[in-house]
Amino acid sequence: MKAFTSLAEARKSLIMQVGILFGIIVLICLAGRMLAKNRFNTTLILNFEKKDWQPGDLQLKWDKADAPLPDYTIGFEEEREGDEPIRATVMYLNYEPQKPGNYKLSIFDPEGNYLSADEIYVGKTGFTISKNTGNFIGDEAVFLAAILFYLGLSVIMLVFFIRLRGPLMYSYEAILALGILTFSVFSILFEAPLYFRHLRNPAFYSIWTLLSDLGAGGKYFTILSAPLAVIFSVLLIISNIALLRHESHRFQNFLGILLGILIIGGEAVFFYFYSMFFTGSREVFRRVITLENIFGVIFTYLECILFSSVVCGFRAAKHVPKMDRDYILILGCGFRKDGTLPPLLRGRVDKAMEFWHRQKDRTGKEAIIIPSGGQGKNESMAEAEAMYRYMLSTGFPKEAIILENRSANTYQNMEFSKKIIEERTGSVSEAKTAFATTNYHVFRSGVWAGLAGLPAEGLGSKTKWWFWPNAFVREFVGLLRNRIVPELTLMLVLAASFGLFTYISMSVFR
Repeated sequence: MKAFTSLAEARKSLIMQVGILFGIIVLICLAGRMLAKNRFNTTLILNFEKKDWQPGDLQLKWDKADAPLPDYTIGFEEEREGDEPIRATVMYLNYEPQKPGNYKLSIFDPEGNYLSADEIYVGKTGFTISKNTGNFIGDEAVFLAAILFYLGLSVIMLVFFIRLRGPLMYSYEAILALGILTFSVFSILFEAPLYFRHLRNPAFYSIWTLLSDLGAGGKYFTILSAPLAVIFSVLLIISNIALLRHESHRFQNFLGILLGILIIGGEAVFFYFYSMFFTGSREVFRRVITLENIFGVIFTYLECILFSSVVCGFRAAKHVPKMDRDYILILGCGFRKDGTLPPLLRGRVDKAMEFWHRQKDRTGKEAIIIPSGGQGKNESMAEAEAMYRYMLSTGFPKEAIILENRSANTYQNMEFSKKIIEERTGSVSEAKTAFATTNYHVFRSGVWAGLAGLPAEGLGSKTKWWFWPNAFVREFVGLLRNRIVPELTLMLVLAASFGLFTYISMSVFR
């Protein structure tokens, strides 16, 4: 599968494919409406016993004299609630609406006893909907189209994620694509059974009930993912406690504990309100359910983004570039007062030199290594200088090293190293570059490289097991902080969409 050559190409391809998918879904809905013509179908429960009524036995009355009586058949449905089945005699109505307006249909048994009723709305365009059940003309095509949309979206996002290779794998687009893929797969597994349940027992599981459950998709995701979320949080907290035994008690070193507590606390608060017995007015009940669904979809979004960030982080940490590199950057960090390298920084330098030797042995190609890092306030020399001295002490060839000793952060590591490469080759696109850093830092460093305009692939050096999880949490928080405006905007859109959908389905139509 051909990789994208740039993020611009990737975004253009994604927008085009999603647009085509959306167009196909709209065509399916229109085709369903056209095939249905103006024939309207709905199902009503008449009695919770099996009756041998035949068409013609029942009396049907409209509240408007000029409304034509519908065709109908009598059937029998069964729904299981635990070990006890619920049985009912149901009516399958089929008719073609005439004039626009609101109609009420009342149904009586052969003795004239009232059985059931339905309110039908007919629009000026012929659109017809049952206010009692939610059935509308072409409804089956719409729900089938919704499942096909998530199926198509899953395929698009999976292919998009796979095609983000090389330097493009270090992009927020990769996280977002995998997050959407995760939610789309869940939506298919969640919605398909609901849809087929409606087809199997439309009287017991009406469209309004189906829509209500669809609006609660985020809430059900939160419930189903709770065991994994709690296990993840507990392991994260344990690793963070181990970290605090070896490191200083800085705020950054508590992020894993804080995130774990937030996840467990969020699940606990959600389950408390979800299981709480409710007493109150119908309006207050609508608001409570709406807030539950809003909380559920936001929590689901954050869980999907966290999951995709973990996967992208592991993918980046385990990735090994092809052995055709012209340049290998080493991203600096703090060193000891005597100029020696601590394990974290030494691991980065060793990883770069190991790759350099392996590439030379296999291909004969000698890359240029660029130790990158300036001098901090409390440092006796530039980080690049400390790395340079260590490399020479191992016998590494001096002529294969060029120092970049001005940078103060990861972005400047990439930016200033890019200038060195441009001065030597004329263009960074003509040079194949890698960068070495600690495994948890590879993905975010790749993002900074992309922002600096330096196409590069990462090499991840190992670190202690108790250091990695909390460090990755810091990287995750950093990614979200860099995108705080679009992230908040997207969450607000999701909250408003699901909240409005839930409130309308519960207040207007239920």
